[in-house]
Amino acid sequence: MKFYDREKEVELLRKAKRAAIIGRRRVGKTRLVEEALNPITLFIPAEKNEALICRDWLEEIRERRYIPEIGTMKGIVEFLMREGETVFIDELQNALKVNPSFVYDLQRLLDKHREAKLVVTGSLISMSKKLIEDYNSPLYGRFDIVVKLRELDFQTVLEIMKDLGYGVEDAVKMWAVFGGLPKYYETLERFSMPVEDFIRTMFFEEPYPMFPEVMLMLKEELGKEYRTYFSILQAISEGKHTLGEISSHLSVKETSLTKYLHALEKDYELIVKKKDAFGRGRNRYYISQNLVHFWFRFLWRNYGKIERGALRWNDNEFNSYIGRKVEELIEALADLFVPFEIESRGKLWGKFKDKEKGKESFEIDVVAVGRGEAAFFEVKWEELNRKEAERELEWLGERIKATGYRGKAFPILVARKVKGKKGLEGVYDLWDLEEVLKEKSRKTLP
Repeated sequence: MKFYDREKEVELLRKAKRAAIIGRRRVGKTRLVEEALNPITLFIPAEKNEALICRDWLEEIRERRYIPEIGTMKGIVEFLMREGETVFIDELQNALKVNPSFVYDLQRLLDKHREAKLVVTGSLISMSKKLIEDYNSPLYGRFDIVVKLRELDFQTVLEIMKDLGYGVEDAVKMWAVFGGLPKYYETLERFSMPVEDFIRTMFFEEPYPMFPEVMLMLKEELGKEYRTYFSILQAISEGKHTLGEISSHLSVKETSLTKYLHALEKDYELIVKKKDAFGRGRNRYYISQNLVHFWFRFLWRNYGKIERGALRWNDNEFNSYIGRKVEELIEALADLFVPFEIESRGKLWGKFKDKEKGKESFEIDVVAVGRGEAAFFEVKWEELNRKEAERELEWLGERIKATGYRGKAFPILVARKVKGKKGLEGVYDLWDLEEVLKEKSRKTLP
């Protein structure tokens, strides 16, 4: 698979003498550094002691150049620095388990060899930030740049999927499950199979390869209290988004959860906190990484079935999950559908006032708010005909009216597919989305 959407990061790496890259596993850190710099890579596995790691390093280095017999990680790194090699230390945070003093050794080496080119990466978000960005860390201020490597955006995912021979629907499904983690698109390329079959193979069929993969990553990141964090993340994955809903679901006091929610948001960056589209109301918590969300929703929740080999694919549950993810996608891409500059965006909740039924609650999937105008989106992961689309727009209009919004309102329907939509204003499907993204690419090309 060719390299995608990292031109800016490549340029930064080539210019900087010392760079640190923080990003989750499978986001493409190692590949980015190796393709950009062709360095000598020194991977630190947490499971080996220093002597074994040094043997591995020497063996790999000797495939490229001469190096004498050296028995310490510090000695090997210093030799390469003196020789003017570009040194890449992969998974630096693991040094704290192997030899914590190596971090101080690295500080002294950087201060001594000021012209040495060094890149380090870290996959454990909280620990990596403390190592590199915390004022009390010996490595604080030692790097020219710190890159927070994010997942590929949907536009890039769509480009990858088209290059692999898949369509926009398949791109949405892959993104909804695996997000923008390049590793899994490479795996799909090797498997060369329909997307839903690939997802079934990875999650729903023995030996359930994605179950241990994600669990080990999360347990390593979250540490000894992972069970509490897992419980909170499972509750959120099941639609419990407010503090009250989460605490009620887990049968614990709200006050006992606040520190964990704060850590999940700020330290581990696994959840995001949002209010409604206008910045009002209660805080609501959402899992920020699609792979983690899917894992909790379908695997961790069904741990017992996995143990018995009884986990089964369910089309309705899968499509319900995809539908929610498409809402998030449209929220992120709302700028493509509106004729104004967006100042805030999100969901909106309201109530109808009906004398017979009392107050009936409703939700508007996405609202993009501008200055004196707003777009209200209904998002459907369904195939609609023209009449169904017209009914959805009419129903959306009633909800907009019930919100009491007084500015200029734009009702917009985005569905999986709409037959006979020609001439219907504000109606789009996935193929329209693909065309809009293509137009955006054309406008941003130099």
